[in-house]
Amino acid sequence: MSEIHYNFGANNSSLDDVTSLVSGVQEVRSDITNLFNVLGTVYEGAGATALQQAHQNLDAMLDDLLNNMAVTQKQAQDQQATMQALDQQNASAF
Repeated sequence: MSEIHYNFGANNSSLDDVTSLVSGVQEVRSDITNLFNVLGTVYEGAGATALQQAHQNLDAMLDDLLNNMAVTQKQAQDQQATMQALDQQNASAF
């Protein structure tokens, strides 16, 4: 029979890493917005419209990425809490 080992400290550390990654994505997103804003001052007409559309598309993709990361992180945090509660319950049985 194989055993499952939970290292709660390592799991929490990994969840903290995800938080840092989300912050990093948000910083990059801000940089991308600034870049598009600067480029928007250069282009006119169809070029400006295409640039704005590209920015909206990229922004939507980043929204999806950030939302998926948030949902996944929440699920992982909930699972971590469930496993810790189960571990405490099992330990109290001794």
